[in-house]
Amino acid sequence: LRNEGMDVTVFSMADQIQDILQSAPLRQVWIDADRKAPQDWDKTNQSLTNALTRNAPIQKRLEAVLENLEGSENAMVLVTDLEALHPYLRIGAIEAQLQGKFHVPTIFLYPGVRTGKTRLKFLGFYPEDGNYRSVHVGG
Repeated sequence: LRNEGMDVTVFSMADQIQDILQSAPLRQVWIDADRKAPQDWDKTNQSLTNALTRNAPIQKRLEAVLENLEGSENAMVLVTDLEALHPYLRIGAIEAQLQGKFHVPTIFLYPGVRTGKTRLKFLGFYPEDGNYRSVHVGG
């Protein structure tokens, strides 16, 4: 893409999640709780889900990237590592909140299975989500 003159910005979900969780105010509380009950995955996952969904930090970060690039000629955003959202949230929830804010081409590298023209199964095992309005390539 760069060879074709595109100015590509990569937005890695894995990197964003790592940064959010590493800097979370409750991080030390989570570490202490994990020492007491290291296999309480439901509680662990719920705590991490709360950190990633309360106040929508991932959505806000992606929105900031999109706003920063608005009006930039040849700008493009590649959103990668969507599998890192599992089991905390799904990309559809983020996309829905950003509807109308995509002013540069944005490509989501979606790990899943296409089951129709507008339906996708995230990671191949979540229920189909027919709310996607984007063009799907691949399958």
